Amino acid sequence: MTRIAKYLLLTLFLSGLYSAAARAQTINAASCSSSDVQTAFNSVTAATTTVNIPSCPSGTAWTTPVTLNIPAGNTSLTVQGQTTVAGTCAPGGACTPSDSTVIVDNVSGTGLTVNTVTGGSFRLTGITFNPSSGTPAYGAIDVSGGSTSVRFDHNHFNDTVNGDHTIQPDAVNGVFDHNFFDSTNQANLFFIQPTINGPDGESNATWTVPDNFGTSQFLFVENNFFQNGAFIFDCDFGGRIVFRYNTGGTNSRIQTHGVGSGAQRRGCRAMEVYQNTFTFSSNPNTNSFAFLVDYESGTAMWWGNTITGFSTFLREDEVRSNTDTYTQTATPNGWGYCGNGASNWDQNSNSSGYACLDQIGRGAGNLLTGSFPNLVNQLTGTISWPNQAVVPVYAWDNTLNTNSYAPNHYWVNYESPATATENKDYYLQLPNVDENVTFNGTKGVGQGLASAKPSTCTPAVGWWGTDTQTLYVCQTTNTWVSYYTPYTYPHPLVSGLNSGGPAAPTNLAVAVQ
Repeated sequence: MTRIAKYLLLTLFLSGLYSAAARAQTINAASCSSSDVQTAFNSVTAATTTVNIPSCPSGTAWTTPVTLNIPAGNTSLTVQGQTTVAGTCAPGGACTPSDSTVIVDNVSGTGLTVNTVTGGSFRLTGITFNPSSGTPAYGAIDVSGGSTSVRFDHNHFNDTVNGDHTIQPDAVNGVFDHNFFDSTNQANLFFIQPTINGPDGESNATWTVPDNFGTSQFLFVENNFFQNGAFIFDCDFGGRIVFRYNTGGTNSRIQTHGVGSGAQRRGCRAMEVYQNTFTFSSNPNTNSFAFLVDYESGTAMWWGNTITGFSTFLREDEVRSNTDTYTQTATPNGWGYCGNGASNWDQNSNSSGYACLDQIGRGAGNLLTGSFPNLVNQLTGTISWPNQAVVPVYAWDNTLNTNSYAPNHYWVNYESPATATENKDYYLQLPNVDENVTFNGTKGVGQGLASAKPSTCTPAVGWWGTDTQTLYVCQTTNTWVSYYTPYTYPHPLVSGLNSGGPAAPTNLAVAVQ
């Protein structure tokens, strides 16, 4: 090789290192104060950036909101505090926070807003965040912007604001893992927003696409610990969530919202809830909310959970069937009530209005566009049933530990007449506490080796293959097909299989103080 060629190669190599260094940035916030953290956030310019927030174990109060607008071109941004959460936080294990970087959120409303960028990754880790005063927020922490690689991990969230929603993810995908959640009141710890949104902001777009069970097209919540009685999450606005391998401490429950529960918003779209432990009370009959989930919308997979101290596992509630929870405004200024043909948004195949818009066991349909009073079915240009697909809820392999209290129920339809129908809109494991019936392929969900499926089956019944970890569904009479296999665990963002961006070069960092 000639001397000139060697020189050119060396020049190109050094140029590449310099370019990598220019793209890598480490920013050290001067303190935990809102002004210093905001200054650090405003300094982000590189493609790969780490913002370090120092130790402040006595707690630093924020009275002004902080906003992180991740710049275009940033592919990987990490906000790193000094708090640790030791342990697995998983069922059968435990975890303990050690509070070193403590932010006391005294902001009236949202304390921390993170606007991510499509194609980039964002990670928040090592922070103790204590919302403690001010106006309840629909997200004391709000993260939005379209990133599919968002990770919140090893944080401690201690929310004492009544009516608060601690974290509000809006149109992002990713994973929340190994976090420790406290609440001393009924604050919602998660307020799940859509991972697919449209220009109207009301989640209509997410009700037009496939369910995508078993894929990455959800917000994942895994290996977290929840305690002190708050609602663990509230699935709303077309939300999609996979909630798995978490521990729900005493009195912690789940909430969902359906269409008709406020303004023009749509209901929870799809959930997978599996391999969690939930514990409620030693005497649930003294509590009016002694069911694990108030279930109002969409489709789901519920499996492998251990539920203790609840009088009911799943309580279905079509809120538009009566005035018990919400008052409905008649069309075209609202959704109207479901039943007796009161609203053309519903299928109205019988007197109960069946199928109600976004009800339990319904999936993708036609796009709705516009706003009240001009909201219409885009296909017809009128107020009309959007022809939503039947996508049943399946619940199997769950352990419902009953004590001396009564009654005990696996599933309860709250409204009468019920809008959701068993073995049509939802399929339950057989036998269960309400149905001492052996599975024979004609209804419900059975389980065992994949090879042990009955040779005959009725369409839509399910069989969980304990050896293949796959749910098989009877597609047509006597024909089983593979229907659902859970997504990779741990999530790739946790295991490092998908970091969401290039790794920062070692020993090539720019420090900004």
